[in-house]
Amino acid sequence: MNETLIDWVWAQQVFGYGSSKPMELYRQYGSIRKFLESPDFARYPFEESEKVRVEHMTAEKCRELIAKAEKVGMKFLTPDSPEYPICLKEISNPPAVLYYYGTIPPVDRVPSIAVVGSRKCSEGGAVSTSLITNQLAKAGAVVVSGAAIGIDSAAHEGVLSAGGKSVAFFPCGLDLLKGKYPRRMLYGILRKGALVSEFAPGVDVQKWHYRVRNRLISGMSCGVLVAEAEFKSGTMLTARHAVEQSRDVYTLMVSSWQGNSEGILHLLWDGAKPISCAADILVEYQQRFPGFGVPKRQPISYLKETARDMNPPVPQKALLKKQADSAKKPKPTVPLSPNAEKMLGYLSASPISLEELADKSGMSTAEIFRYTTELELAQRVQTYSGRRYALK
Repeated sequence: MNETLIDWVWAQQVFGYGSSKPMELYRQYGSIRKFLESPDFARYPFEESEKVRVEHMTAEKCRELIAKAEKVGMKFLTPDSPEYPICLKEISNPPAVLYYYGTIPPVDRVPSIAVVGSRKCSEGGAVSTSLITNQLAKAGAVVVSGAAIGIDSAAHEGVLSAGGKSVAFFPCGLDLLKGKYPRRMLYGILRKGALVSEFAPGVDVQKWHYRVRNRLISGMSCGVLVAEAEFKSGTMLTARHAVEQSRDVYTLMVSSWQGNSEGILHLLWDGAKPISCAADILVEYQQRFPGFGVPKRQPISYLKETARDMNPPVPQKALLKKQADSAKKPKPTVPLSPNAEKMLGYLSASPISLEELADKSGMSTAEIFRYTTELELAQRVQTYSGRRYALK
């Protein structure tokens, strides 16, 4: 087993996720092993919690953790790996270990754009995000996001529809993704991109994990596009990470009537650049990536016809058209269970998120998945990106 990897796992487990100390020691001593073997190790000012973990985290336990990850096919990146992104090394607290599935795209050789936003996004926000990430992917840029419902999922769906490359960062161990994220989207990302986490296998999500995770989304990017955001939100924290990491910040124009506009307005006041297509972003990186071609400007406001073909929630006109078309067809007669029939009463022609459906119905996530799947098989509902559902 790679002894250097064991040392990095030890450093990550002792100092904690998101700590800057492992990289500081690496830069000072040239390797974690040299620090461990130096006289300075015994004199190092460990915090009390770190002292406890030093006693607990033996080399054998590090080997067990690595073996657990390898057993489920995970791969590893550490700061001394040739494939470790330079852009991540530049942030103040690079991750000591990254666990991943798939292939890390060449984020240091082409523009990489992080796309973040509200989970409870508007229909227009989701479609606009997908159109722009579709343009970014077609141009050859890499899109980085978090795969959550709402804007994140819309961003990944736009990339997938273009056959492009994206990276998704998660706030938990990669072995715990099942059931939390759409399987189709995860497999789609894996075709040309990667699922990545700083958290070791078996580590379930906690609230503070999002803050730790979000610095990596912005860190692996040249710039961050904020699609929709409330003023007090994790999205705004990512934008702050971007500013601290000297990343550019971009925004989509939004309606001031929406609650999600407040964060965008504050970003604009702070100097974020408003954009209406991928070219508005990519033009900023012509000198940095001279071989990268900037596509022709295609403002998303001109792409209503394209929007109809996108997988994310579609504009209201297209919804009405689908509704009218479906009215001409005979309704399916597949018998439904009583709870599936009940679920129909909470759905309409406009997509509704899993969380909203849970609030309305009082059902658990597992129950909603079961009955929406039953309705989908009966051709009664349509599933959209971000775990959204509407009558078919």
